[in-house]
Amino acid sequence: MLLFVGSMSAQNVDNEDDYENIPVDLSDTMMVVDIDAKHIYALGEFGFTSYCDPTFGITVAYMETWGGYITAHTNFNFHKPLEYHINADGIDENGKHAFLSGNTEVSRLSIVGGATHKLLPKLCVYAGGGYSWRRLMFETADGALLVVDDNSKEGWTFDFGAIANFDKFLVKFGINTTKFQLADFRIGLGYRF
Repeated sequence: MLLFVGSMSAQNVDNEDDYENIPVDLSDTMMVVDIDAKHIYALGEFGFTSYCDPTFGITVAYMETWGGYITAHTNFNFHKPLEYHINADGIDENGKHAFLSGNTEVSRLSIVGGATHKLLPKLCVYAGGGYSWRRLMFETADGALLVVDDNSKEGWTFDFGAIANFDKFLVKFGINTTKFQLADFRIGLGYRF
């Protein structure tokens, strides 16, 4: 795939009818960026944290000497908790105990992007950043979900690892950390388009 990037300038024209006859020289301003599809990869991934929460994700990467990637991971639980937080014992900041059903849920989401660099012909490293959360939620007796602050992390994320290239197939190993307080270990398998 070729991407044409350029700019052009033309002399001032007094009459609008003369726009069709403006001489334009693109020889100094046109640049061609060759984005070769054989360097674009898609990877399906599995991740798990130190809390043993499984996540599933996808990475799309362009890997040449320098390139880039985007990764999204989730456990597909998007239930919205109440804006009410408790600790692991079920007690809120006012010292009141919540009436809990005993059921728990975990919601996970991570979206990151960054740069790739080819160290060896068959090995790339990557690093990037983004936003992630892990929310542990306790269910109340009436079915509402409360966030457990002790075991929940949310905010900026740092992501790094390596991708090994075996012709059309790839293997990825990486770590994603949210505020350096929660580690998410990721492995992935990919295929070159």
